Amino acid sequence: MKIQRLRGMHDLYGADALKFERMERVARGVFARFGFEELRTPLLEDKELFSRALGTDTDVVQKEMYEFTDRSKVRVAMRPEGTAGVVRAYLENEFDKREGLSKFYYMGAMFRSERPQAGRLRQFHQIGVEQLGIDSPYADAETIHALTVFLDEIGASGYKVKLNNLGTFEERKEYRTELAGYFTRHKDKLCEDCLERLERNVFRLLDCKVQSCREVAKDSPPIKNYLMPASRTHYDKVRKGLQDLGVAHTEDPFMVRGLDYYTLTVFELTHPKLGAQDAVAAGGRYDSLIAAFGGPPSGAVGFALGMERLAMCMEAPQVSDVSENSVFIVTLGEEAFTAGFKLMSQLRASGVCASMDLSSKSMKSQMRLADRTQSAFSIILGENELNSGRWVLKNMKVGSQETIDGADCVSLLQKRLGKR
Repeated sequence: MKIQRLRGMHDLYGADALKFERMERVARGVFARFGFEELRTPLLEDKELFSRALGTDTDVVQKEMYEFTDRSKVRVAMRPEGTAGVVRAYLENEFDKREGLSKFYYMGAMFRSERPQAGRLRQFHQIGVEQLGIDSPYADAETIHALTVFLDEIGASGYKVKLNNLGTFEERKEYRTELAGYFTRHKDKLCEDCLERLERNVFRLLDCKVQSCREVAKDSPPIKNYLMPASRTHYDKVRKGLQDLGVAHTEDPFMVRGLDYYTLTVFELTHPKLGAQDAVAAGGRYDSLIAAFGGPPSGAVGFALGMERLAMCMEAPQVSDVSENSVFIVTLGEEAFTAGFKLMSQLRASGVCASMDLSSKSMKSQMRLADRTQSAFSIILGENELNSGRWVLKNMKVGSQETIDGADCVSLLQKRLGKR
């Protein structure tokens, strides 16, 4: 009997793998330009890390985390999101004591036991950034700008930036009471999930996607009526910073985040290719989380984007960058095979991607393989070429070919392919 992958867990290959490779490569380039350094945290953490960060009443902690007791009798969880682990690493490795500001980006697999649907899996992948140790509203604007630059360079145009101000925890206390009273008066129009949220996390009712709930929410009291001048000023500066950076955005007073740690600025980037569940990336400010983990009171802001969802917004790549800059070696005869095998090693050592058919098939079969690998060039070696020292170089993109000095083959291909 064949063993199949688990529900909600996918293999990545072909065009999807190329998209992921491109996302990771572009992310490293863009975020490095913005001053972020890569941080890799473990897939497995103490469950308490996520319970404390996300809130025990959130759907993630209540229903979705993969958790178990390990052999040391410690309750552990597979990471459902990236921010909590970054904050833990920030404090455990004492970045807070060595640096006034730490800027990290991360990428990797996350796990949530939720119902699989388009772009949402039980093992999914995220790319995110975090700025820790700063409370400036311009850090919020810079973080959003970094995200939009990444999406532009990855080829996911057409997104929209939505912004809201959730205020501080203190400001939300009175608002929570008012909001709970309002939705209680309209309980008969709420979906089953929102009836549960009414008891656990009333703010989640504001962004429910069920139409009847949206109709109720649109007339709910706005949070801006409960915000103090400092919160309003911070938000105004974020918007001003985005305007200065040329980042178009709209306000969405009903947008909230599903995790408890957010304060002040929250944002989402949506894309029309994703349908009703259209968020491709989201984030915000979380000024109380570092202190909640035992660190000093410090501001922080960040975002995470779903790589599977972003892949749905990208055009399928026709060929990998490696293939576009690779060489395929075609050989005829045992001596030519030996020479070609040696040449392949020399090309690889010089920085050129090279391959050949190790099964010694016919020339026709080898050329078909060269086409299938979409190599930029092929080198054709036979008895005549070895005797003359003049090898055939074929440009696979345009179909032209020329003879070259075999002794100059490696240096010539380095130049043609822009290698060192």
